[in-house]
Parts: sequence; structure tokens; C-alpha cells
Amino acid sequence: MKKLITLVGMLFFYLTAVGQNNQDETFGIRGGLGTDISGGLAYGLGFNYRLQPSMEMGLVIFGGKSTETSDNGFNTYVETTKVFVLGAQANWLFNHYPDQAKLFFIAGTGLAFINADWEERSDTDTSLGTPLPNGGSMQSESGSTGGVIFDIGLGHTFKSPFDLRFEVPIIVPFGYENIGVIPTFIFTAGYRFAKK
Repeated sequence: MKKLITLVGMLFFYLTAVGQNNQDETFGIRGGLGTDISGGLAYGLGFNYRLQPSMEMGLVIFGGKSTETSDNGFNTYVETTKVFVLGAQANWLFNHYPDQAKLFFIAGTGLAFINADWEERSDTDTSLGTPLPNGGSMQSESGSTGGVIFDIGLGHTFKSPFDLRFEVPIIVPFGYENIGVIPTFIFTAGYRFAKK
């Protein structure tokens, strides 16, 4: 966690210093909603700085909750996963011309702090660990860890400070036994503040 805070601090110190010397660079914000591979609700927020027409860097926030039900023929299991991600990410923008109305492509990567809560319950299986009051049992895992973010997407500019993007951030946490790769699908809108 301390390393991520240091990384984010260094990133914004760098962006602030560079921005004082280059008036062509701009800040942007974006936000949106989407889903994960299990159909749960996901959201995304971002604060970025465009270093050049084809590259932006910034702070990203992802969150989501999903529930998945499975059956082994004898017992039914319900798994619930809640995830919060804070990361520093760089995006490369291909065919990106903000002053034109056209499609562009996004590819990005970054480092992340990930907080996750995972729980599995069954009303009939008593072998999971913690007994439930009305029968069955549950097991859970909670904690924080580091990870990486991989992002691909498709966007559209509108000859204005606004753009729309459909992105697929793939979050890969380290050190969780029951939580692996977390793919999400998010539709976002963004606004870029032009410097005077």
C-alpha cells in the first residue's frame, strides 16, 4: 500500500512539473458503469493527464460486486465477491484526434491496490467451515493486495472536449487463493479541460 501511494504521488508530482512547461497537455476526468463477467455491477472513475496526443496517464478507480451460483448435483453454492481497485495507469491512444469525430483504440496497463471480500455459502453443505444458524456453512477471505491492470477499448471523439469509450479493464490481483483474474466491461464518458 505504501509503495502504491508513493507511486501515485510521484506520478502526480511528475505530471504537475511537466504540465508547467508544456501548455499543450490537458487534464481529463471520466466515469461510467458496466458489469463483470458474472453479470454483477461495476463502476469506473478516472483522472488523467494527456502527455501527448497518443498517451495519457492518471489515477483510476474501479469497483464492483458480483454473485455467482453453482451446483455440484448435491449442494448449491453462492459466491459473492466485492472488489475495490485504486491504480495508476498509462493508456496509449491509437488514431486519437480530439478535434475530429472518429473512432480510436485504447491499450493500457498499470499498477493497483486491490481490496477484495470473497464469500461462499451453502445452505446444505456443512463442510465449508463456519456453520450457519439455519444449517449449512460458509467460508470467506478478505484483505488487500497489489496487482496489475490491463486495459483495452474502443472510443469515439466528437470534435469537442467530450469522448465516449467502451473499455475492458482486466484486473489481476496477487496473493488471493479464491479470486483470480477479474475482467470488467465498462462504458464511460469523459471530459478534457483545455488549457487557456
